[in-house]
Amino acid sequence: MTAHNTDWIVPRAQGYDTNRSLREEIIGGLENVMFNPYVAGNAEFKPLESDFASKLGMKYAVAVQSATAGLILALRACDVGPGDEVITVGNSDISTTAAISIIGATIVLVDILESDYTIDGSQVASAVTDRTKAILPVDLYGHPSDCIALRKVADEHGLKIIEDAALAIGARYANHHVGFYSDLTIISLAAAKPLSSSGNAGMVVTDNSALAEKVSLFRGYGKEFDPSRTPPLSDEHVVEGFNLPMDPLQAVVVHAKLPYLMDWTDKRKRIAGLYRSALLDKEVKLPTFSEDADPSFSSYVILSSRRDELHNEMRKRRIETGTHYAPAMHKQPVYRNNVIAGDSLPVTEQVARELIALPVSPEMDDNQIDYVLTAIEDLF
Repeated sequence: MTAHNTDWIVPRAQGYDTNRSLREEIIGGLENVMFNPYVAGNAEFKPLESDFASKLGMKYAVAVQSATAGLILALRACDVGPGDEVITVGNSDISTTAAISIIGATIVLVDILESDYTIDGSQVASAVTDRTKAILPVDLYGHPSDCIALRKVADEHGLKIIEDAALAIGARYANHHVGFYSDLTIISLAAAKPLSSSGNAGMVVTDNSALAEKVSLFRGYGKEFDPSRTPPLSDEHVVEGFNLPMDPLQAVVVHAKLPYLMDWTDKRKRIAGLYRSALLDKEVKLPTFSEDADPSFSSYVILSSRRDELHNEMRKRRIETGTHYAPAMHKQPVYRNNVIAGDSLPVTEQVARELIALPVSPEMDDNQIDYVLTAIEDLF
């Protein structure tokens, strides 16, 4: 098998292999950023933003420091703040709920579907109040949420949809890339994500020019950028903004990898299909999807009442399985003394108890795939 600087035979992510294969292109881009004059106004990101939006079939992309930053900026751009409510789910990274509470809004949790672990759209309408400002679905593990159904609820009540697609780049719903039915969509480009930088990076995509401009404005200290001016970046702060642009060195890494996105997504789907075939007759619950959903599989997540045993045994075999995200957010210590609005979440809690994530990396070679399949046969 391929040698790695790790104890894992099958690690969760192997982006370093891709970095090696794109070494010359990445180094060429880094040299351009490092050794040429600095250009103010985030001009370094313009080619990446343009190509990124085009790859996803969107009109605008705004490069930000991280997906967490993107969530905060998106909520701000949608005028969400103190006194408002945002409907979301509890089976996500803390960035989702933290972004809501950081801007002073109230987190309202609804349950998820056992089939694909995404937001249960049938529960959203009943969670809407006169304080609700936005719906924030999470496309966890690369499983696209049913944003067609959510769009109907949002339009009926005058709400925004801010889609947390941190792990779902490459996924599609109803033949459109994730984000098509939302007002703003956030994608993580951090290390170990399906399309990764070498550190932290994120992208906010949208078809709404006004929202794109607001996200860009909040990203850049609240200063307006106009390429027709000299200098193009004004020193006037028109809003209270942040310093949250994507690091240009990370932008270089992401840009070098962007052309390969769909090839890597197809490889992930192939590995997920092999896992599914190997597990069909085992005592586990496999994810299932609607006809409209075309997942990208940041990992292949199954449910088992033997989760802890299986997780430990797989890791003993040096296969880096995961249990993200457990416990669910409303059970986390940080929220113990805080009120998260919402009724009981039985499916969310069951999934948190039983989920195990199998590695699905496009860099996995056939020997690694066979090694995981053999472990599945032995353990499951």
